[in-house]
Amino acid sequence: MMLAINWGFALLVTGIGIGTVFCLLVVLIWIINLQSKMINSFNRSEKTSSPEAVPATTGNTDTHPTPYEQAAIAMAMHLYFDAHDEEPHVITIEEVERRYSPWSSKIYSMRNTTMKY
Repeated sequence: MMLAINWGFALLVTGIGIGTVFCLLVVLIWIINLQSKMINSFNRSEKTSSPEAVPATTGNTDTHPTPYEQAAIAMAMHLYFDAHDEEPHVITIEEVERRYSPWSSKIYSMRNTTMKY
């Protein structure tokens, strides 16, 4: 069986397949990087070409809140939405009898090790 395989052809097909996959991955990475650069340049051109200038006295910035501001917001939300359900710390285990199913009865007949003649 091993002698019937043309190993040269098999290795050629394998090499071409692996090479194709890696080339496509490189092309996809290049396309994604190109897209991100195009989107970033488009966003920058939108910000610089806006005719309405926001006065500096309004305090409207695109920066994220400081960690202290984030902590204050999180604490305020925690105090406002602190409505957790109180759950009892009791574990209850109820034994439920299973309904009859032909699938569950078949497993009992499969495990039967006694031989009937």
